[in-house]
Amino acid sequence: MRSKARREIAESWYLHLLRSRLANIALGAVILGLDFFTGGAIQFPIAFIIPVVLASWFCPPLTGYTLAVALPMIRLGFTFLWDGSISPAQVIVNLFIRLAVLLLIAYLTSKAARLTREVKLLRGILPVCSHCKKIRDEENHWHPIEGYISQRSEADFSHGICPECARIHYPEFVDRTDAA
Repeated sequence: MRSKARREIAESWYLHLLRSRLANIALGAVILGLDFFTGGAIQFPIAFIIPVVLASWFCPPLTGYTLAVALPMIRLGFTFLWDGSISPAQVIVNLFIRLAVLLLIAYLTSKAARLTREVKLLRGILPVCSHCKKIRDEENHWHPIEGYISQRSEADFSHGICPECARIHYPEFVDRTDAA
């Protein structure tokens, strides 16, 4: 039991950190710093994907889109500070490629995160009444099995009668169909 509580505490601090816009912006700044201090010869723009993905998954989508635009734009300023043989046309083309790729990654990641949050799963042991088949929830309230599962998943229910129950509870109707 204690190990589960420790795991929840450990997960909560790092999830809290990942959900922080400031942490994702700081990560982007660190990668920009590495990119700047290594100069134009060694390029880190591929690492821009990391803060964009983390921000798009854990923060509102606007944070991921902002980083996807800001990081390549700031890097554009670096090219004017470095002594390089890259033409301005190549710099602009590279900028648009980075923008397009990072914006696409931000869009796909935020969409995947939203869809993942919408998925409802049933896990663990469900306490079910052995007589009426109602399920007890976390607050000790009892719910019909159909309602409980429908609220927590995408499953819907339709009702029918299996042949065994039909013979037991409605023998007069089953006998008529068997005789016919």
